[in-house]
Amino acid sequence: MLTLAWQTVRARKAGFAGAFVALASALTLTVGCGVLLESALRVGPLTERYAAAPLVISGTTRIPDVARLTEPLAALPGVRAVRTEVSFPAAVITASDEVLTGPRGGPSLGHSWTSADLGPYRLSAGRALAGPDEVVLDTATAARAGVTAGGSVRLATTEAPHRYTVVGLAEPPRTPAGQSTLFFSPEQAQRLAGTTTGADVIGILVEDGADVPALAARAGQVLGGSRADDSEPSGAVVHTGDARAEVEFFGFHRPADGLSSLAGTMGVLSLLVAAFAVAGTLALSVQQRLSETALLRAVGATPGQVRRMIAGETLVLTLAAAVVGVPLGIGLAAVLRTELVDRGVVGPGVPLHVGPTAPLIVLGVVALTAQLAVRAAARRAAAVDPTRALRDAAAPPPRLGLLRIALGLATLGVCGAVLAGSAGDRGGAGTAESMVLALLLGVALLGPLIGRVAAVAIGGPVGRLFPVAGFLASAALRSQYRRFGAAVTPLVLAVAFTGTVLFVPVVKAQAQLAEDGRRLLADQVVQADGVGLPPEFVGAVRQLPGVAAVGAMVPSEVVVSGRTGSPSRWADARIVDPQDLEQLIDPGVTAGSLRELRGESIALGRRAFAELDTHLGGTVRVEWQDGTSSRATVAAVYDRDVRFADALLPAEFAAAHTRDRLAPTVLVRSGPGADPGQLGEGLRRLRADYPMARPADRAAYDAERRRQQESATAVGRLLLGVISLFAAIAVVNTLVMSTAERLREFALLRLVGATDRQVLRMTAWEGGITVAVALALGAAVTAAVLVPVSLSLSGSAALSLPAGPVAAVLGGAAVLGVGTVLLTGRLALRRDPIEALGARDQ
Repeated sequence: MLTLAWQTVRARKAGFAGAFVALASALTLTVGCGVLLESALRVGPLTERYAAAPLVISGTTRIPDVARLTEPLAALPGVRAVRTEVSFPAAVITASDEVLTGPRGGPSLGHSWTSADLGPYRLSAGRALAGPDEVVLDTATAARAGVTAGGSVRLATTEAPHRYTVVGLAEPPRTPAGQSTLFFSPEQAQRLAGTTTGADVIGILVEDGADVPALAARAGQVLGGSRADDSEPSGAVVHTGDARAEVEFFGFHRPADGLSSLAGTMGVLSLLVAAFAVAGTLALSVQQRLSETALLRAVGATPGQVRRMIAGETLVLTLAAAVVGVPLGIGLAAVLRTELVDRGVVGPGVPLHVGPTAPLIVLGVVALTAQLAVRAAARRAAAVDPTRALRDAAAPPPRLGLLRIALGLATLGVCGAVLAGSAGDRGGAGTAESMVLALLLGVALLGPLIGRVAAVAIGGPVGRLFPVAGFLASAALRSQYRRFGAAVTPLVLAVAFTGTVLFVPVVKAQAQLAEDGRRLLADQVVQADGVGLPPEFVGAVRQLPGVAAVGAMVPSEVVVSGRTGSPSRWADARIVDPQDLEQLIDPGVTAGSLRELRGESIALGRRAFAELDTHLGGTVRVEWQDGTSSRATVAAVYDRDVRFADALLPAEFAAAHTRDRLAPTVLVRSGPGADPGQLGEGLRRLRADYPMARPADRAAYDAERRRQQESATAVGRLLLGVISLFAAIAVVNTLVMSTAERLREFALLRLVGATDRQVLRMTAWEGGITVAVALALGAAVTAAVLVPVSLSLSGSAALSLPAGPVAAVLGGAAVLGVGTVLLTGRLALRRDPIEALGARDQ
């Protein structure tokens, strides 16, 4: 059968051209995404600060009482030394008031000098630390800052910026690629980290020749025994090998993170879009060859042989398309990587890895998709008896596939129920957004029914109004409604997918900006750059004239649970000062009051409150980052929690348990009659003491938020452009195949007296009706997604979409569809009618 399939493909190259183009395009797009994803996955973080420690112990929170572990760990055979480490934000402020982050935007952290040999960091200049106002910098950071041993430097830490003496420079085994390292005296490090007994990491140095796996097992037993006696475990575990780097960079963005996220999302979407396009094209290709299949059945071919032949043809086409699609996909990956580096999504140090893994996996997935796509069409072509197959080759059967229609209606029904449910859920925007592909599947399954209904509902009036061209178009649509449905489907895909990817971020951004506008009451917003703002900054702002209220928003993560035995959840919390809170934000309190947020209390967002087994005035258990836990009284419940915070915690309650007291945002509100300009000038003057502060009035802050939203969607537009290009290729390919199939039909019309202009007008009417139906369905699918997203986020079904992009999507699809049909029809009319009648399958 494979030999016969190969001979068939060779004999009918033109007939298989459309399927070849669809498969080659699908492989190009998906191979490109696959190569990018593999490149991102292969760029794992290298162990830098813990390179000399084969065993590293850390937990989900800070290890609260590290002394009880260090002695039994140090007693294990093969252990040379045990070092504890605390980490905290610490960055160099240059002479030009620039706050230096780590290399490539990585972290800049301070540590105790006692943990320097975990690197090992060795002094290359100067001396060791002796006092609290001294610091040792790694050599790369010192070079970037332009300082040497013996000089001084101003540092931003968890306290107000302070000048330190650079007593030494430390050299690691390899130049740090993702972080800056600053060392302080043990006492100063503990004070800046906010702990005297806890540690973030325990590093174990081993003797030469020690059995590291066995030592790791024994260290795990020590941790297990400690947890048995600990009512509040930190979840500490032993890490070895590459897992040490995950501990080292936990919670920090890595150069390849953006690439892996984008390539994964883009790969899934492109594969699903490719599946739709390939399935439609291959099904149309099989349908166009019903006469050939009928002849094979008439001369004795069994249904199984026909199905295997079609499967073999599809496999041959897939392998042939791989010869073109795989190299083009690798080239596409290189172009996309360059664009993403230029846009700052990917670090320049992330290489493009081109190996056999991604192309082979993608080829296998596309081949399987193609086989599944032709399975249903091949079954229909092979299952009927030969005489009926010959009749069906001339005209499609009048009966629609009831199973296909039932599946299509069921799919749309399920989608409708899910979308209706998500519209009433504040967190249902993601669910609504994910429904677009399911809706498109329902439309594709109902393609023949849509074609038949549209041919009667639209074709009939057109035929009566325009007796020649309109009548011919109406008759063609009614007799070939399956072809009509097949032509509509890719256009619907292009419009709906493009509209959804383009406009969902717009709806989200509008809802978020509106929600932020209702929640934010402050008229000045100070944001941190490089390192967060310390508590001393809030005190300095409070002394400025005209300030009525000021408060920091310190992000934190805690685990909150209700009654004993009830489920717990991670909560994205904000640590706030309740004193001025109600003057700075309005989170939409629906129960209780923010005035009650005092002492050991908590305010919960609506979603978190609904998930916990508690009530207003009840208590919940809060597990802190330092490994301890507390009971807190629920003081308030608020509604505006989406993209804000699951919980609000008073600063006096959280201070003893929070490892990072720096605030990325400080809100300021001026008093009645105060001069906003004077207040803004006062905030700008504070930058001399706090260079990390970036103040902005409300208008400038809102404008910056809009700019950030537009910048964030720019990468999405890049993704949209690539996938939309593939969708456009699928549209053109399908319409060309549909029109090219009609050479004999055009020839017969011309022989019985129709002029070329009449045939072309008929084609234009058919193309116009096809595009109109596709635009209506595509707009309906897009609206079915956008309206629930808007209802979920803003409570309003009204959409405010930019007119330009809407016109571009609809107009572009219309021009693409009608233009392709007219151009293909004009080219088809260049052939001599007699020649066309005898050359249908040549």
